[in-house]
Amino acid sequence: MTARAPADIRLIAFDLDGTLVGGTIFVWQTLHEYFGSDPRRRAQAREDYFAGRISYADWFANDLELLAEQGADRARMLDCFDSLALTPGAAETLDALAARGYVLTVISGSLDLLLEHLLPGAPFSHVLINRLRFDSAGRIAGGEPTPYDLAHKAAGLAELARREDLGLQQCAFVGDNTNDLEAMRRAGFAVGVNVKHPDVRAVADCVIEGPDLRALLGVS
Repeated sequence: MTARAPADIRLIAFDLDGTLVGGTIFVWQTLHEYFGSDPRRRAQAREDYFAGRISYADWFANDLELLAEQGADRARMLDCFDSLALTPGAAETLDALAARGYVLTVISGSLDLLLEHLLPGAPFSHVLINRLRFDSAGRIAGGEPTPYDLAHKAAGLAELARREDLGLQQCAFVGDNTNDLEAMRRAGFAVGVNVKHPDVRAVADCVIEGPDLRALLGVS
């Protein structure tokens, strides 16, 4: 399915994991598998979050605790990220879109460390993402959980539209999975890339079928 973006689109928001970065569906899962975190405790925290027994901030803190217990630190997390790569054409696409005058943003439940490692200096005006803190030895020292993950990505898109004095119809969202659905529904133009679920395909105004993100330049 292909369609051209409306002429009044001014802001494009991107998911990170699976959209701009390949080799992972969710970077948290990739990290836990790399470091060998306790799968039972991971599953319990996920169940508790979706049952409303803990907050997203609690879930975030639990993830960091599990990773730290397994020796995760900044250097070793970067080693893990070295196994990942940008989606083909991602950097070139971002540069070209910025040159066309679009406001580029990220709304993701991923990690700032991954974004900074694989896309240093990318032309993003706003980044809504989980942020990590490390001590002087590079050990995990907490962080700042994003309020804009999962269904709240739509609220993140609305916040970015407010910051830029735009309507939601002037915003596009580019994503790949079910946690992007609400933002895709609210956006004026929704693009599915590396689509992981049929609901994403159904909601998207445009689906990029191939692996190269530069196809986005033909519809924007």
